[in-house]
Amino acid sequence: MTFELLTKTKTKLQDVVVLSQKNRQPDDNPGAKLSVEMSLSNDMLAFFDGSLKSFLFTKNGAVASAKGSQAPLDGIPPVSDTPNLTPIGAKVGALHWEQEMTGYELVIDLGLGGKRSNIEIADCTLSDWRLIPKEGGSFLARFNIESEDVSEAYFGKLAKLKSREIEITLRPPEVGQVDIEDKPAPVARKPARDAHAAGDAFAEAHGRKRPAIQ
Repeated sequence: MTFELLTKTKTKLQDVVVLSQKNRQPDDNPGAKLSVEMSLSNDMLAFFDGSLKSFLFTKNGAVASAKGSQAPLDGIPPVSDTPNLTPIGAKVGALHWEQEMTGYELVIDLGLGGKRSNIEIADCTLSDWRLIPKEGGSFLARFNIESEDVSEAYFGKLAKLKSREIEITLRPPEVGQVDIEDKPAPVARKPARDAHAAGDAFAEAHGRKRPAIQ
């Protein structure tokens, strides 16, 4: 599974840092590093590792019983089927996750109605993850979004958004699929020669006559 945010997700833009590559030409745009924080359902831990959710969360856990967890409200669906922290989840604090994800498209929706008003940054890298489990079935995800090419106009908009809540989507790179028609055709094997024909060839090669079969 690949981490993705295909629907607009509330995010806090904690910091904006200008990145200047050593080999950048005078007319090239600089890069940017955006530090963000968002709250996600613990179901999304599967994007990182299939066992993380059960490692950090449980149902009717001892930690929840000791704190007197709130009963679910009628008509309101629960955030997760395992909303309570395990003993490890309650003590782990921020779980550092060293995984780099490349090729993402970041879209920041400025709420002005229209695609052209959004900030769209391609070829982003997600890194420096901090996963913080929370009682109730969610976790805070803190990470960096970096791009080597951010326009001057976008930098002006990003500066105004620093320390504010924004809505973003993160689309992973598309994985190309090979069509069945494009697959190389299997190499046909030559049919095995008839046993009689093989015997005739051997006899001819050695100057002998093949005895007749009765």
